[in-house]
Amino acid sequence: MDKILKIFIGIFLLTSIIGCQTRQQKIDQALSLSKEHFRNTATIKDDSLELQAMIHTRNGFQDKKGLLGIVWDDNFLRAFIDKKTGATLYQVYNIVYYKRDWRFYNRVNYETQAGPVAQDLDELDRDVDCTGSKYGGCTFYEHVAFSVPESLLRTIAEKYEETRGMKVGWKYRLKSKAGKDYNDGFLASEIAGLLEAVDLYKKSLSLKSTISSNSR
Repeated sequence: MDKILKIFIGIFLLTSIIGCQTRQQKIDQALSLSKEHFRNTATIKDDSLELQAMIHTRNGFQDKKGLLGIVWDDNFLRAFIDKKTGATLYQVYNIVYYKRDWRFYNRVNYETQAGPVAQDLDELDRDVDCTGSKYGGCTFYEHVAFSVPESLLRTIAEKYEETRGMKVGWKYRLKSKAGKDYNDGFLASEIAGLLEAVDLYKKSLSLKSTISSNSR
C-alpha cells in the first residue's frame, strides 16, 4: 500500500470516528436553535444599484463534517424583495452531493395543509468532481431550488408561535429521474426567523408586508 493511500485512509477513518461521536450533538444543536437565532443570523444582500434585495438563512446552521468542517448536503431559505413594491418571492435552495451516477433532480413534493403538492425544480448548478477518484470515485453535486407560497410559510410560522417554540417541522422530497429521491425539510424556527428578518427589512424601507402569490 503506497504512502498516499495510507494517509488518505487514515484521514477518512479519523474523520468518520469524529463524525459519529458528534452527530447527535449536531442534531441537538440544530433542534435548539430559535427563530431569534435565524432572524439574527439571516444575511441581507443589497446595495443602491439593485432593484431587489435578497435575504437568506444559509449561515443559520450548517452540518459541518470531519476535521476540515466540510459542508456537504445543505439547504436554506431565500427571500427576494422588490424594493419598490415590497412583493416577495420565497424560495428553498438545496445542495445535494452524492457518488456514482447522475440523479437529475427535476421535481419536488412538499407538504401543505391540503396534502402534498408537486412542482418543477429550478436547476441552478450541476457538476462533477473527479479529484481523487482513484480511491473514492467521482463526487456529483446538484444545486436546485423551488418557490414556496408565502401563505404556507406564514402558516408554519404560526404553528411555531402557537406551540411556543416546539420543534415543528416542514418536509419535502426532491424527485430524481434516476429514482433516487432525497428527503429534506426545515424546522419552523428557521422559517419564522426568515419571515421576521424580511418584515424588519421591509419596515426599514417603509414597505408593506403583503402576502404574495410567489408564482414564478
